[in-house]
Amino acid sequence: MIDAKALRNALGNFATGVTIVTTCHDGRKIGLTANSFNSVSLDPPLVLWSLAKKSSNIDAFMNVDAFAVHILGADQEALSNQFATPGIDKFEGVDIKTGEADVPLLRDCAARFECRTAYRYDGGDHIIFVGEVLELEQSEKEPLLFHRGKYARKTMPKTGDRPENARDLNYLVARAYFMLTDGVRAQAAEKGLSQVDHYALSVLLKGGPASLSKVNGMLGTSGWQWTDTDLQRLADAGLVQVTDDGIVSLTKSGRETMIGLFVQAKAVESDAQKAFSPDELDQLRSLISQLLETLDGQDAKGTAQHLEVMNALQADQPAEEGSES
Repeated sequence: MIDAKALRNALGNFATGVTIVTTCHDGRKIGLTANSFNSVSLDPPLVLWSLAKKSSNIDAFMNVDAFAVHILGADQEALSNQFATPGIDKFEGVDIKTGEADVPLLRDCAARFECRTAYRYDGGDHIIFVGEVLELEQSEKEPLLFHRGKYARKTMPKTGDRPENARDLNYLVARAYFMLTDGVRAQAAEKGLSQVDHYALSVLLKGGPASLSKVNGMLGTSGWQWTDTDLQRLADAGLVQVTDDGIVSLTKSGRETMIGLFVQAKAVESDAQKAFSPDELDQLRSLISQLLETLDGQDAKGTAQHLEVMNALQADQPAEEGSES
């Protein structure tokens, strides 16, 4: 049984960092460097990563039921380069041990997740692999980061630094959000899910079973609240189940529905990121993080009304079409 707190702490080692994914196929050890790693759910413990369909390793990962994801430490740059180099024995000189299904496990990483392949999704030019975490191991090592076109320890901009942008920031952030999520909202609606349903089910996917009041507390300033009527409707649809003491959890069908929506959102995000160089993308993340830190704790009164207005206005905005690691 994976402890949710331990899983959350281990996942915290990944900060736009670098991983090596390994498996064993027909007795052959396989490993590659990837940065498309993400947490999906704490209960059940699920993570995902993606691989280009044109990769020479795609057939192997499509035909195995186990793999391991290793978050590399700051001192493992050479290991990252080795597993990113084609045409060589990736495991030559590497100290490993063997896990379940003969999956090779690298030692001395910031964190390691041994997984069972739970789902595979078509993500355009890549396949998205979702794994159920069966075992994990973590250390206190600082993770390996890629910054400004090279490996580095990431530094945030100073509090006093501000982007020189005379345009309306509220509009830009809101419109970017709606454009990034429009396709996912449309797909959720096709499945009979309102936006509050999507938010609430996302809470259950990420955090596991919870009471209705706890779910509504997590929705916070989204402007919506989940009701008993909503709950009953989704229970009738077979997406959630409720215990006698009022604890709500996703059913197998509900979990698969939400994972599908999550994977679609990550595919759109991945496509949008192609517009930026690694340096620009790193700066964008840093600036948005700085903005959130500045806003954190401020009075959010009126947020709900603003979101409702922006949601209505968004329908009048022209949509933009979008398309591995």
